[in-house]
Amino acid sequence: MMKSTFSKMAKNGKCLLVRQIRCGGIGSVRWDSSMTETTKRLAESFSVHQHEDETETIRMQRRIGLSRAITLVESKNPQHQEQANLLLTHLLQQQQQQQQQRQCFRLGIAGPPGAGKSTLIESLGKYLLSREEASNQKTFPSKLAVVCIDPSSTVTGGSILGDKTRMIELARNKRAFVRPSANGGTFGGLSAYTHDVVSLCQAAGYDLVVVETVGLGQSEVEIAESVDMLLLVLPPGGGDELQGVKKGIMEVSDLIVVNKADGNLLPAARTTAADYKAATKFLRPPTPPILLASARTLDGLPELWNEIKRFRTVVTDSGELISKRKRQATYWMWKNLKDSIHNLIQRDPDLRSTAARMEGDLSRGHTTPRVAALELLEGLFRSKDTDLLSRDDDDHRDSTIGLGSKSNSSTS
Repeated sequence: MMKSTFSKMAKNGKCLLVRQIRCGGIGSVRWDSSMTETTKRLAESFSVHQHEDETETIRMQRRIGLSRAITLVESKNPQHQEQANLLLTHLLQQQQQQQQQRQCFRLGIAGPPGAGKSTLIESLGKYLLSREEASNQKTFPSKLAVVCIDPSSTVTGGSILGDKTRMIELARNKRAFVRPSANGGTFGGLSAYTHDVVSLCQAAGYDLVVVETVGLGQSEVEIAESVDMLLLVLPPGGGDELQGVKKGIMEVSDLIVVNKADGNLLPAARTTAADYKAATKFLRPPTPPILLASARTLDGLPELWNEIKRFRTVVTDSGELISKRKRQATYWMWKNLKDSIHNLIQRDPDLRSTAARMEGDLSRGHTTPRVAALELLEGLFRSKDTDLLSRDDDDHRDSTIGLGSKSNSSTS
C-alpha cells in the first residue's frame, strides 16, 4: 500500500508542494518522482552492501557519496534543500523497510576552547580502530565518523575548518571519516544541519559517530539534543568548585574528562578533577563520573572508553536511548520550523521589505524588538492567507471552464 504525504517548502518566495512517497510491505523503496538523477545516485551509494574484501575504489566511492550528500544537506539553495529532504526521507524509509536500522551510537564532545577536544578525539579514535586490527576480530566500533563543527566569522561568514588538521592520522584510516562543518553563525555549538549529517553517517554504516562542538560556554547545551552521550572535556585549571555547581553544560554532561593530565600539568589536572568531584555532588543525580586523560601520552583512554561502553549498555538496556532519540526528534522538528520561517521571510520580497522597515523603526527607537517580531509574523500569515485565497480563485475559475474538478470531467 502506498501513501502520499505532502510537505510545503519555500522556493523563491513561493510554496512548493513536494510529494514524498511512503511505501509499505516488502520490496524496495520506490523513487520519488521529484528526485533528480544525481540524488538517486547518492541514495544508491548508501545502499551498496559492504563486504570485508571490497575494493578500495568501491570504498572511496562510498566515502565520496557521503561527502556529497552532506554538502547537499548543508546547502541553503532551495532546490538543494528540496533534494536533501527527499534523500533523507528515502534513506529513512529504506532502513525501516529493510529492517536494518543500523545500531549507531552518537557521542558528543564539548568543552571550552583550548581544552584539547580535537587531539583527544584523534587519540581515542586511533586507539579504538587499532584494537580490531590487533585482534583480527570484530570490535565496536567497526567504523568511526567524526563531525567537527568550526565557528564561522561574524564579519565575513567564512570558516577555516581547522579542526580536521588536528586529526590527520585518523582521517587517513580507511575505517574513519572526518568531516568539518561551519556552524554558520548558529548558536549552541552546532550547525543548523548537524542532526541531519549525523543521520547520513548512520545510514552510511558508521556505528560510532562523534560530534565535536565549537568551543562552548556554560549555557550552550544544544549538543545534548543531537547525541546519545555528552562528554565534557576540561583543561587543567578549568575552574574551582563554583564552576562545577553552575547550571548549564554541567547539568547535561554524562561524563567529564580533565584532559592534558601529563607532565607539569598533571598536578593541576588532579586539582581540577578534585574540585569538580566535590562540586558535582550538589547537582541533580545521577552525577557524571570525572576522569583524567592525556591525548598526548594516551593515559586514561582505556578507562575513558570503558566508561563510555558502560553508559551505552545502561541506556540501551533500560530503553532510555530510544526515549531520548524520540525527544530529540521532536526538538529538531520545532527547531527546523523556526529556521524555515526565518528563511521564508528572507526569500519573500514583501516580507523582506517589511523586515527592512521594522529594522529602520528599531534603529530610530520607534518600536521594540518584540513588537517588530510580532508584526513580521502577522505579515507572514497575511501573505499565506492571500496565497491560499488566490489559489481558491484559480481553482474556481478552472472549474468553471471544466478544468478544475474531476466531477466536471466525469459528467461531461
